[in-house]
Order: sequence, then C-alpha cells, then structure tokens
Amino acid sequence: MTSVFLLQWQRFRRAPLMVLSFLALTIVFVMVMAGSNPGNSMTVPTYAHPALAEQQQDEWLEQLNKSEGLQFELVEEQEARQAVLDGDTGMALQLMEDDYRLLIVADDPNRFEVESYINRTYAEELRIRQLEQQSTSGEARERVAEMLEEPALTVETQSLEGEQESFVYDGQLQMLFGMALFFSIYTIMFSLMKIVEEKKFGTWNRLILSPLDKWQVYMGHLLYSFTIGYVQIVLVLVLFKYLFNFDVGDQFGLLLLITAVYTFSIVALSMLVMGLVQSPQQLQAVVPIVATGMAMIGGAFWPIELVTNNMLLAISKVLPITYGLDALKSVAIHGRGLTELMEPIAVMLLIGVVCMGIGINLMERKR
Repeated sequence: MTSVFLLQWQRFRRAPLMVLSFLALTIVFVMVMAGSNPGNSMTVPTYAHPALAEQQQDEWLEQLNKSEGLQFELVEEQEARQAVLDGDTGMALQLMEDDYRLLIVADDPNRFEVESYINRTYAEELRIRQLEQQSTSGEARERVAEMLEEPALTVETQSLEGEQESFVYDGQLQMLFGMALFFSIYTIMFSLMKIVEEKKFGTWNRLILSPLDKWQVYMGHLLYSFTIGYVQIVLVLVLFKYLFNFDVGDQFGLLLLITAVYTFSIVALSMLVMGLVQSPQQLQAVVPIVATGMAMIGGAFWPIELVTNNMLLAISKVLPITYGLDALKSVAIHGRGLTELMEPIAVMLLIGVVCMGIGINLMERKR
C-alpha cells in the first residue's frame, strides 16, 4: 500500500499542474465573488428617478441605511450603471416615489438578501404613509414607532428542531464553502484517473499479480486521492480564515472533521464513477457533468434553501455535497456542535460506504 501511495506522489511531483490549478481556481473564485465584501458588509450604489425630490431621496436613504449589513450610497445614474457594467458591484438601486428598480448584470447571489430587505423596507414605509394620509392628527408615524417599541403582543416562532435552524444567508461563507467543496470534486476524481488508465493499458493486472494484496493496491490509490482532496480544502479554509479574515466560527477543528468525512464520500463516489466509465476520455467528459450537476443541485452556487422544486430537493438528498455544505454552514453560522451534526455526518458516511462497495464491485466485474 505504501509503495502505491508513494508512487502517486511521485507522479504528482512530475505533473502538479492539475491540482495546483484547481486550488488556484478555488481561491480566485472566492476572492472575486466574496472577497470584495469584507466584514459581511455590502455597498449598493443608489440613484434616484428624475421625478423624485431631494427630500424624498434623503428619506428613502435614511430608511434603507438602517441595516447594519447593507449600505446604500447615493450616486449619479451614469456612475451606478457603469459600476455594474464594469463588474465593480453586482447591482445598483433606483429610487422612485413608491417603488424601486434593481439593476443587475449577472445573477449575483447577494441579490436575494438585498432585494428582500429593500422590499420589506418599502412595504413598511408605504404602509406608514398610508396611515398618515388616513389619520387626521398627523401623528400616525409617532404612534406606530411607540407601538413597535412596546408591542401589546409579541410572537416567537421556532422550528421543530430549534431556533438555530432558521435560514441565515452569509454570502462570504456560501462562496467559500461552496467553491472549496466544488473544485475538490475535480481534484479527487481526476486524481483517480490513473486507475482507469492502468486498467485500459493492462498495467493494473500486473499490479494485481504482484506480491501486493488487491486491497493494498486500492488503498494506495484511495489514500492518495483522499489526501490530495482533503489538503486542498483545508488549505483554502486556512487561507481565508487567517489571511482574509473570513469568520468561520470558533470550531475550526470540527470544520476539519466535516471536511474529512465529505472528502471520504467524494472519494467513494469517484470509485463508483470509475466503475462506470470505460476509458480516460469518458472520465474527462463525465467528471465536469457530475461535479457541476452536484454543485448546482446541492447548493454550492446558491443556498439550497432558495430552491423550491421538489424534484431537485429530492435529488439533493442523495448528494454528499448537500450534507457537507449544511454541516459546514451550521458550524460557522449557527455554532452547532458535533452532537447536532451527527445526522449529516452519518449520511455522508453512509453514501461513502454504499458508493465504495458498488464502485469496487463494478471495477472487479470489468476486470
């Protein structure tokens, strides 16, 4: 096993470009999509409709800037549009008297959070203005503010599994965890390509006939694939935690454990894919489809909580990336402990065991 494991590292030393490129892509994607939003604060360029008076502009900005995570900055319309077109910002807001418009060039993942906040702010303010028009005393706004400070009735909502289960969107962590797990799929699956090549050219049979046991040959390849994938994810997490100051919580050790379990499940899934393909060319065609499909359905590109299609949600339940992302975000955002994460960890282990068993069985049948 050790000799096969060391052989893979010698091959990596001769051709490290693939692994290093996926590591670099992960860092670049996270920096571009989330790194420009330090401290989880976002600035939205805002411009007013020509018919909107200056006093009304100030009133809307005052209401919108009550959020701690969002800052709305008044600029000229041309400046806001140019910033979106140049990619300096993902969106711009146009203020109108009783409505608004969002200018979005690409499908920015932050737009769900921003649009929800703007819509809520507009709805509340327009409702108060309607009450002011109906009121004869002209003190409707003050009375509403007093009632909000001392409500006659308070309502608390809680999910069956606890308050921490409520959906909280963090754009930085969504991109960090999503891209780290997504690109690791490529690294892990392509690192096992040597098995397919050896089977195609007959060198695998010579390995089986060597003094090494069959399980040692498999373990050498699988251990290398696990190590290279795990190290890639850990390097990304360490880099963004300590260099870019991403807030990943205080339980970094638990994040490493979840990463290890996820990596095992992807290695096992890779073995299943190896058992289904016939040549390295087929593998090169299948891996992007599998990796991208898993990332899209499993919530790597956008939060799975925003998906409403029942069929896609059902498919996501059998993908390890769904449970990996859920566990990582639960630790970083909600501060959950190991006991509360036993379910996603157990599911990833189960997926790994099943895929590993089926994959090795298919590999042996092909031989």
